[in-house]
Amino acid sequence: MSEANTPDRLYRRRKGKNDDLDAQNAAHAAFEGIGTVTPRSRDGMVEALRVLKVCRKSAVAARRVALQMIQGTIVSAPDALRDRLRAMTLTQLIRTLAASRPDMSAYRDIEGACRIALRSLARRYVGLHDEIAALDERIGAIVEDLAPDLIMRCGIGRDTTVQLLLTDGDNPGRLTSEASFPALCDVSPVPASSGKRSRHRLNRGGDRAANSALHVIAVCRMRRPILSWLATCLRSF
Repeated sequence: MSEANTPDRLYRRRKGKNDDLDAQNAAHAAFEGIGTVTPRSRDGMVEALRVLKVCRKSAVAARRVALQMIQGTIVSAPDALRDRLRAMTLTQLIRTLAASRPDMSAYRDIEGACRIALRSLARRYVGLHDEIAALDERIGAIVEDLAPDLIMRCGIGRDTTVQLLLTDGDNPGRLTSEASFPALCDVSPVPASSGKRSRHRLNRGGDRAANSALHVIAVCRMRRPILSWLATCLRSF
């Protein structure tokens, strides 16, 4: 099985664009063996990791929205309720609101409605927080099974390991050389010479999420010598 790349722009400019023409162009490219790639198999633990990561991402976004709604409701709440809640830390605020017992029959009153809404949002936040923690546990178990050595290396955490595994896929044999993975992560050099000027630029046709993961790893590794030097200086005093 092969996967056709984006249709050629010159061909589209000359012949036009519609579903039939794109399908014919993809079929010709697959038959001639040009403009095609081997897709990820999506049938192993890496695919399970992707599903869990997507679920976690949506839960994190929903938790952030719930927190924003809590803060917005407190800002517009009556003075007596707002003044009591604004001085609390985030943990104290969530625990206090989730454990509160507002009068459920006072929903016609503005303060009563705010108390009911805040408890509902706080319990939603707590539920999403527990859901994210459970997903983190399962994602961490898969990462330890797939790449126990990688996650132990300097500057490589669980999130960056997850992204690199997702970019690699369940069938890494589709990457035919050592240069394939850097090209897939947007870090391979591409010739960009003109005339007597010889230069290279970075490839920008790969996975931007993998490129971001490699950037995080590089920054963490660059900071490690600085932190070691600072620790040595502090011990010398």
